[in-house]
Amino acid sequence: MRINPWLWLIVWLALLGLGVGLGVLLIAQGFVAAGFTVAWLGSITASLWVGFGLFHWRGVPWVRRIATLAIASVAAGLLIQFGQNMGLTAFTRVVIGVYLMAMSFYIGLTLIRILLSLGHPVFGVARTLLDEAIRMKVPLVFIVLLIVIVPVLPFVIDPEEMLRYRIATFLQWSITAVTVLLSLMTVFLAVGTITSEIQNRQIFLSMSKPVSRWQYLLGKWLGIGALNLLLVGVCGGAIYLFTMTLADQPARNLEDAVAVSQRVLVARVGENPKPVEPGAMQRRYEERLEQLRLEDPERYGNVGDTINDLNPKLRADLQQSVMAQWYSIGPRQTKTYRFTGLDRAKTEGQTVQFRIKPKLGSSSPDDMVYLNARVNDRPFTIPPLVDNTYHVVDIPVSFVDDNGSMTISLTNAVIEGREQPSISFNLDDGIELFYRVGSFEGNLVRSLIIVWLQLAFLAMLGIAAGTFLGFPVACLVCLMIYLIAAASAYVNQSLADYSAFPSDDLPFWEQTTGVLSLIGRKFAEGDPWAGIRIVIRLVGSGFMLLVPSFGTYSPGPLLNDGRLISGRMLRDAALNIGLIWTGVVAVIGYLIFRARELARVTV
Repeated sequence: MRINPWLWLIVWLALLGLGVGLGVLLIAQGFVAAGFTVAWLGSITASLWVGFGLFHWRGVPWVRRIATLAIASVAAGLLIQFGQNMGLTAFTRVVIGVYLMAMSFYIGLTLIRILLSLGHPVFGVARTLLDEAIRMKVPLVFIVLLIVIVPVLPFVIDPEEMLRYRIATFLQWSITAVTVLLSLMTVFLAVGTITSEIQNRQIFLSMSKPVSRWQYLLGKWLGIGALNLLLVGVCGGAIYLFTMTLADQPARNLEDAVAVSQRVLVARVGENPKPVEPGAMQRRYEERLEQLRLEDPERYGNVGDTINDLNPKLRADLQQSVMAQWYSIGPRQTKTYRFTGLDRAKTEGQTVQFRIKPKLGSSSPDDMVYLNARVNDRPFTIPPLVDNTYHVVDIPVSFVDDNGSMTISLTNAVIEGREQPSISFNLDDGIELFYRVGSFEGNLVRSLIIVWLQLAFLAMLGIAAGTFLGFPVACLVCLMIYLIAAASAYVNQSLADYSAFPSDDLPFWEQTTGVLSLIGRKFAEGDPWAGIRIVIRLVGSGFMLLVPSFGTYSPGPLLNDGRLISGRMLRDAALNIGLIWTGVVAVIGYLIFRARELARVTV
């Protein structure tokens, strides 16, 4: 009887099903040794049959794919069995993770190629790029690194650490690894696919077909985007799987277990404090302004004028100084801070997290800060805190009142008859209250979408650069833009610390005139270097406007800290990075590519 590929497939499935099924049945009946023996004999027989089919029908694509999956499954099964017999739990789990990621990628790539089999020229270019990416060594190296690194990361973290730190560290490392490796792969692939075809004149074949130039560029971008979407999804699934594996491990203590469920594997939002009495802060502004007007009426205006009559820059400085005073607790003094909008906290979680960073005004004998606290007029114990360090104190949601609010009174305590110096808190994040509003799963999905949006921009940037630059120069330009975009938050903060500008709250025209007058005043006062620093900051800030701000949409720090990656953040990232920046680069790349002469007619 002549065997065809479909009959070979049916026989292989029958051998595999009978061998494994009979083995499982024997194990269920208590014949463990016999069951494992039958299962292994069935697997070996099925593997030999796979080799027979691969030898005879290696030219048939679907036979080759099924054989590849079968051989990889057998190899993974052997390694898993070896790890279990040797008691290597970490090795076994790594092999399982690598196998699942590799199989998911292989199956997903096959499905994407099927979806791109439609007759449109854009889909044809995209499918060709996918085939090219698998054949090229550089993208393949990055894909293999991803499939290996993500499963290995959970087992290189110190097991003696608190469980919440291990999970947070894994999330930070894994998201960073996925972002960096995929960004590098995207740049090299996007640039390489254009420059190599132009250099080797393969692009003449593409342009001779009914493919317009915009379809050619869009197809390249679609192919890279589909590959990145698949890899981000596979890596995201692995990150979730290993995060849950870590979460199932025993915590060090009850506090550690609560921190995992309430601070890490959640989506939290933070609330800044408000005065207990409505309008209290406005009265403090006005009282301070009246005092300053008595001392310096020429600068601050006449007594009785409203605060809105004050110069915007002086008004901003005044408000900041009053807020700093409110965030400061003198010796034996008590300050009360009110938090509202905590209705969801009572239903979403068990605790709210009160995070503070106290800073002593001068040194103390033990560099510790001692605070007495009352929460909604009920005594609450806060342990001694290390000076100038963030601390998180869990407060049961039962302290939240029926109106969804909570007041926290902090007293600068007297320790053994000794007064402490003044205690201050940062205005931005020195005092915050966090509570749960969503799930870790939703947070992870939103973070992966933002990562993909950044990769989509890099893909278009690489394609646009490859249309008019050589491979080394184009890669250098793209990597430089990527590094600056990734560090945009740090660079902007460094520029702000390097030289002062008028307040950002001022209108654009007032900021512009304020900067120019500030430069002139510095030179007139005989301090030209201060004026030069302002000019340097102007140039640096102007350059940063030409680069997308990846730092503003960085999901990694939020994810590992259990903070909400909001729908608004996702929407802004999709608009600014996915639509505006990617669209602008696409138009520039297309205009350059359309104007470029790819072939010269010789007579």
